[in-house]
Amino acid sequence: MVAAGLGYDAYVHFDLAGNFDANRALISQGILFRVEAAAAILAALLVLLIQHRAAVSFAVVIAGSALGAVLLYRYVDLGALGPLPDMYEPSWYPEKTYSAIVEAAAVFAAAALLFSSDARQVPPPD
Repeated sequence: MVAAGLGYDAYVHFDLAGNFDANRALISQGILFRVEAAAAILAALLVLLIQHRAAVSFAVVIAGSALGAVLLYRYVDLGALGPLPDMYEPSWYPEKTYSAIVEAAAVFAAAALLFSSDARQVPPPD
């Protein structure tokens, strides 16, 4: 569930990135979307391949940051912050809504995995 949620997060961010390339300060919102998508793919692969608490923690951070950003910029107009553009977008549309729901599910699933015995620890070296 964690990897699937992160995969959908990556898909949505890659899909929408081109729409936000013009929204820029020093860095464009499109670039930020592509970075988020790449981080989500990396987190999903780490969760699937190494199944370690560090990988699951990374997944919590990536999914949580995506969810936090979409909620923050939906409800708060922060304006441009240093090199970041003004990303305030006070509307919900299907792709954004589904992404937020899936990101929340990925956060909760990763947190549950983090505190379960399924996230193995790598044994210390001899």
